[in-house]
Amino acid sequence: MVIGKTSDVGSPDGQHKDAEKDGKMLGGLREKLKNTKLYDFKVGAVHLKHRLGKFENLVNQNHRHDEEHEQKTDAKRTRIAEGHRFQSFAPERDGNKIKWYIDGRDYFHAVSVALERAKETIYIEDWWLSPELFLRRPPYHNQEWRLDYTLKRAAERGVKIYVIVYREVEHALTCNSQHTKKALTALCPEGTPGHGNIKVMRHPDHNVLENASDMTFYWAHHEKFIVIDYDLAFIGGLDLCFGRWDNRQHPLADAHPRGVQNEIFPGQDFNNNRIMDFQSVQDWKSNEVSKAEYGRMPWHDVAMGVIGPCVYDIAEHFVLRWNFCKRDKYKRDDRYDWLTLTGRTGDDEDLIGVQRPKHPVGDYIHHPLSPLDGKRANPRQGKTKQHPHGEAEPVDDDEFHDAQETVDEHGYTRHQHEFGHGFQKDLRERGIHRPHVHKDHTAREEGVSHQENSGVTGNDPKNEGFASASGGIREKRKGYPSDKVDGDIITSQGTVHAQIVRSSADWSSGILAECSIQNAYCQVIREAKHFVYIENQFFITATGEEQAPIHNQIGAAIVDAVVAAAKENRKFRVMILIPCIPGFAGDLRDDAATGTRAIMDYQYKSICRGDHSIYGRIKAAGVDPTEYIYCFNLRSYDRINKTPLLKEQEEKSGVKYQEVQRAEAEEIMPEGVHASEGLEGSGTTGFRKTAKEGGIKGLFNKGKRTSMDLDEEDKVHPENENEDQQVLAEKKKKFEEHRHERYEEFEGSEDSIAKNALLGEKKPSEEAWAGRTSDGKKDGDEEHDQEIRQQELENFIQEELYIHGKLLIVDDRIVICGSSNINDRSQLGFHDSELSIVMEDTLPLQSKMNGQDFRAGHHAATLRRMLWREHLGLLPAQPLDSSQDPNAQPPDDAENAWYAHDEHDALVEDPLSDDLWDLWTKRATTNTAVFRHLFHADPDDNVKTFEDYDRFLGAKGSRKAGHIYDEFQPVDIVRQELDKIRGHLVWMPLRFLEEAEMAEKGLQVNSFTESVYT
Repeated sequence: MVIGKTSDVGSPDGQHKDAEKDGKMLGGLREKLKNTKLYDFKVGAVHLKHRLGKFENLVNQNHRHDEEHEQKTDAKRTRIAEGHRFQSFAPERDGNKIKWYIDGRDYFHAVSVALERAKETIYIEDWWLSPELFLRRPPYHNQEWRLDYTLKRAAERGVKIYVIVYREVEHALTCNSQHTKKALTALCPEGTPGHGNIKVMRHPDHNVLENASDMTFYWAHHEKFIVIDYDLAFIGGLDLCFGRWDNRQHPLADAHPRGVQNEIFPGQDFNNNRIMDFQSVQDWKSNEVSKAEYGRMPWHDVAMGVIGPCVYDIAEHFVLRWNFCKRDKYKRDDRYDWLTLTGRTGDDEDLIGVQRPKHPVGDYIHHPLSPLDGKRANPRQGKTKQHPHGEAEPVDDDEFHDAQETVDEHGYTRHQHEFGHGFQKDLRERGIHRPHVHKDHTAREEGVSHQENSGVTGNDPKNEGFASASGGIREKRKGYPSDKVDGDIITSQGTVHAQIVRSSADWSSGILAECSIQNAYCQVIREAKHFVYIENQFFITATGEEQAPIHNQIGAAIVDAVVAAAKENRKFRVMILIPCIPGFAGDLRDDAATGTRAIMDYQYKSICRGDHSIYGRIKAAGVDPTEYIYCFNLRSYDRINKTPLLKEQEEKSGVKYQEVQRAEAEEIMPEGVHASEGLEGSGTTGFRKTAKEGGIKGLFNKGKRTSMDLDEEDKVHPENENEDQQVLAEKKKKFEEHRHERYEEFEGSEDSIAKNALLGEKKPSEEAWAGRTSDGKKDGDEEHDQEIRQQELENFIQEELYIHGKLLIVDDRIVICGSSNINDRSQLGFHDSELSIVMEDTLPLQSKMNGQDFRAGHHAATLRRMLWREHLGLLPAQPLDSSQDPNAQPPDDAENAWYAHDEHDALVEDPLSDDLWDLWTKRATTNTAVFRHLFHADPDDNVKTFEDYDRFLGAKGSRKAGHIYDEFQPVDIVRQELDKIRGHLVWMPLRFLEEAEMAEKGLQVNSFTESVYT
C-alpha cells in the first residue's frame, strides 16, 4: 500500500488513454452506471477512503513528495529555480511599470479604482480581509466604497472573484476568517446577479478527521496581493483589513464635536492594540476603545502597483495556492474548481498543482478567461532597448512559452542555459559576468549541485536543515550588485527590471521549500556600496550558524557589508526602522506581554547584545558598529477634540460619545454582519456539519463537503437592549439635539492636530481651544477661562507609529517590497508563506551620493526621498479626498509625484549628505526628548530594569496609556514643547531593559514555542 496516495492519474492525455483502456475492458459499463445510486455510493466510498486514509500520513509527513510523479515535479521545479537568480520559481523580467504607494490612503484608493474597472477576474490573497473596510474616507461620504460593496458590484458585472485568506487559530488570533468568508459569499444570494461569482477559501485546515497529518497551527499565509484581469497587480505590506488605512500625518484622534459623520475610522477600524486588541471582528462595531478617551495606533506601510510580465508570476503563485488548497481541503467540494493556466498546460500543469483524480469534484477552469496574448501580464511582449546616446532597438529575449518537454518553462533547453540565453545571453554580449554569483562561490565551478539539499520540505528542519533550502548557506553567502541602471533603458509597459520571490513550502503550497526572499535580501545587502535602508515590522536575524533558534542569514550579510566598507574606508550606513514595540501588547510589565518581550529580546540580541549580534560580530572584526548602524522608531502625537462643550453635551443628553460612535458604525456598516449571519454558500453540506452532529450521513453525500464551521445558531446578538441598532440611533439623535447652537463661535478647535508635525502647518501652540483665540492666544483671564484652557492638557496623546512595511532600499538602485518580515517566520520558507518583488529601474535619475554625481534608479530613489521627507516632516499634510492625487491612482493613470526639484528634494537627494544626516539625527534626538519629557513614552533608554520601569511610568494602571505623564503642569508648557516635534523620527532605545531578563522561560517562552516568536 502506498501511504498518502493522491490518486493523481497524470496529465489530461494520460487520463484519456486510461479511459479508453477502461472502456475496452469494461464495455462501457462505467458510463452506464453513472448517475445511479450505486455509482454515487462507490464515489462516496472512494472519497471516504481518502479522508480516513489521511491518518496514515501521520507517519509520512512527506506524503506529497513520495510518489514518482510527485518527485518528477519536485525535480522539475528545482531545475527551474536553479536557472533563476535567488533560486526563485520566477525569472527576472524586463519592462514592468511599477508604482510605489506610501501609507494606506493612497494604496486603498488606487485599489478601489482598479477593482471598479475589473472585467474578468480578481485574485485576492490576504492574511486578514475585512469586508467592511472603507477604501475611501471619510466613510459617511464614501459608503459605496466599502470593500464588500465594491466586490459585490464587480461580481454583479460578471467578474469572477477568487479569495484566499489565512485561517487563523481562533484561540490565538481575532481576525475571524470565517466572518470574512461568510460575509463575502453572502453578497450575491442565489437568484440575484453575481451569484456564485465570489469564491473564498480559508487555509490551513484545522479539522482532525479531514486533515489529521497536515494541520498547521504555528504558521500563517502572510501574503498580501491582488491580481486583476491579468493586467494589474498590487503587492506589499497592506492587507485589506481594519487598522491599515492612514495618511502621512498619521492622526491618532477621531472625536468630532461638529458631528460624528466626520469620523475617519468607524467601528473597529479605530483601534489601538496596546490598549485593547481587536475583539469579535464578525461584530465589527464591538469596539470598547472610546474615541473620547484614547487615540488609535497609527500605521505606516508601503506597497507596489505592477503592470507588466511580473503580474503573470504573481498570478501563477496564486493559482498554485488555489489548486493546493483545493487538493488539501476542498477536493470533495463541488463549489471550488481547479484552475489551469496558459503557459502551464499539458505536462507542465503540475507546476501549478493541478490534479486530475479519477473521480474529480468541481470543474477545470482555464485562466485567464480571455487570451493571455491580449493581457498586460503576457511575458511574451515586445521590448525595446534605449541606448544612452542612440536609437531604440527591439529586444527579443522573452522568457515564456506553453511548456514543451524538450525545453524548460522559459523556452530554453538545459544545454542552452549553460551557454547563456535570455538574460544570461544579454549579459554575455555586454561582457558582464552573472552579477549574482561571485567567481569564488560559483556552485557549478566547484562541481556541486546548486541545491545543498534538494529535498527540503520543511516538515523536519532538524534533519533537513534550517537554512538548506534554495541553495542553502552557499546561496546566502553570495552577493548581488545592482547595476541595471548603468546599462541601457529597457522598456515595454515600463522600465523596471523585476523578479518575484517567495517563501513557500510543503504545508503552504505543496512544494519543496523555497526561500528566495531570504536569498535576495542576503545577496542585495552584502553587495551594498553606499547605504542599506530597512523598514520592517520585525528584525530578528542571525550572523552565522551559532544563534539557534534563529537561522536566517540576513544579519550575516549586514556584517559583511559593514566590514567591507570599513576595510575600503567607504562612507556607509545601515539604517533600520522598526516599531519600538513589535507585535501588540499593553503594559510591557504584564505577564501577558511575555511574548512581545521575547520578540524584543530576540531583536536586541540580533542587533546589539551578545558576541553573535551584528554589533558583536562587527566589533570582533575591529570595526566600531555605532559608526555604521543606526536604529530608529516612529512616533506620533495628537489631541483628542473632547472640548468643554462636548462634555456638556454628554451631560445634558445623558449619552456618552462612545455610544454615538457605536451608533454611527451601526448606521454605515450594518450589512456585513447581518448578511453573514446565515450559513455560508450554497454547496451541499458535507463532512464538517455531519461530524459536529456525530453521525456519518454526510460522508456519502456525492463526495461533497463544505468548509462550514459555525452552527446555525452562531449569530451576533447585542449583549443588552442598549446595544440594539434602533436604541443606538435614538441615542445618537438625542445627543445631536443637545449640540450647542453656537458651537463654532465658542470652540473652533481642530479634530486632529497630528498634521502640525508636517510642513507648512500651524504649531500646536497656535491651535485654537476653548478660552483661546483662533491663533491659540489666551482669551480671558478669569478663573473659569484658565480652567477650560487647562482641560486641554488631558486630551494630548501620543503613540508609536507602527511600522508595518516590509521594505529594503539599497544604494538608491534596488528595492525589495512585499509581505516578508525580517525574521525566521518570513525568511526560512517553511514557516509563514510570503511573496515579495525585487525591483531595479533601468531608467536613471541623475542624483548625488556622498557629494558626487551618481546615477540612481528612478524608482528606488524617488521612493526613498518621499519616505525620508515624510519621516522628517518635510511634506505637507494630505486631505482625505485622494481622487486628484496622482500617487493614489493605479500605475497606468499617473506617474508617481515626488515634489521634484523643490528645496526639500534637494536636501534629501544625497542619502550620505552631512547636512541631511545632521537634520535626521537632530530631529530624532529632539523628538525623542520631547516624547520622554511630556509622556514618558516607553520603551526608553532610561529603563534598564523593571524597577526602573516602575519609576519611569508609575504603578501599573495609575495613568491612562498614551496621555501626558504630569497631569498638573501648565498646558502652555506642553503646547510649546510639542512645537519642537517635527516629523515622526525617534531613536530606538537600544539599552531598554538591558539589565533585566526580558523574557523569562516558562509556559509562553520555551524550547517548544521559541520558533513562534522568531
